[in-house]
Amino acid sequence: MTLPDPQSLEEALASEERIKETGDWLVSKGIKSILCCWIDLLGVPKTKPVPISDWHRLCKGKGPQFAVHSVSFVPELGPADPDQIMVPDLDSLLICPWDRSLAWVFADLWWSDKPYNVCPRSAMKRIVRDCEAKGYQLYAGVEPEFMVMRWKDGQPVKAYDNDPQPGEGLRPRRQAFGYDVEHTMDSMGFLGELIEILDKELEWDLHDVVAEGAYSQFELDFGYTNILQMADRLVFLRILLKEIAKKHGMFATFMPKPTIGDWRSGAHMNISMRHVDEPDVNIFETARRRLGRSASSTRSPGCCAMAAP
Repeated sequence: MTLPDPQSLEEALASEERIKETGDWLVSKGIKSILCCWIDLLGVPKTKPVPISDWHRLCKGKGPQFAVHSVSFVPELGPADPDQIMVPDLDSLLICPWDRSLAWVFADLWWSDKPYNVCPRSAMKRIVRDCEAKGYQLYAGVEPEFMVMRWKDGQPVKAYDNDPQPGEGLRPRRQAFGYDVEHTMDSMGFLGELIEILDKELEWDLHDVVAEGAYSQFELDFGYTNILQMADRLVFLRILLKEIAKKHGMFATFMPKPTIGDWRSGAHMNISMRHVDEPDVNIFETARRRLGRSASSTRSPGCCAMAAP
């Protein structure tokens, strides 16, 4: 993947042919509204829903704009400054599995005819282009963990937890629930719907779903794609998990430790690099062989895992 480097807003916009092609596809799928989303400095997607009738305007940079002072941690800009413009990246367009009348597309923020310098997605694109200029491409696969919970008497409790709650009886001290069959089977209504969406509908190269060590804690393991696409997928995944959990009367949380005395949630970020002229060769894997490590090893020690695609 070689990213373009537009120098003006006009250069960043999609062609008329591409806009029409994607617009016709959206209409054929029954899409009524578009969630065009940019990412703030906290990693949270922001949007204003756009009706499908405004698809062309949106793609031409004439859709919703955003007050620059609404972006967290950017105090140097105020209400008197020009608004930010969303420029949708049509390569990221997809249909929302929880509501198939909605489409989702990621956007980059532009301001005063140039990329907004604190737009996280634009910052990642700059890093990707810098790496490509040095002859490297970046790839990633993620293994995010999360917990699903529900409300009981106004308090959040684990959604999958058959033991008595504190104050309701003896709560046994258990070993970790990692890979537990019964715990997994109890969760398959929720997990089964996720697997169907991620594997069949989105085709995100999902390898497995893990029942982790805590009640109601799970991990999703994905294969590799280019690092920009993987970042987009991780942001969208967090929204997807929340929406599917709601359908089952639960909510998803990505807090490292939402409850006391339990396992924590985190995520492995598996990174690899390839030479631009050798796109099928993982540089980390060849380096591991030179160092005498087993070629079958898929993860290096440390907090950041590096696995071969």
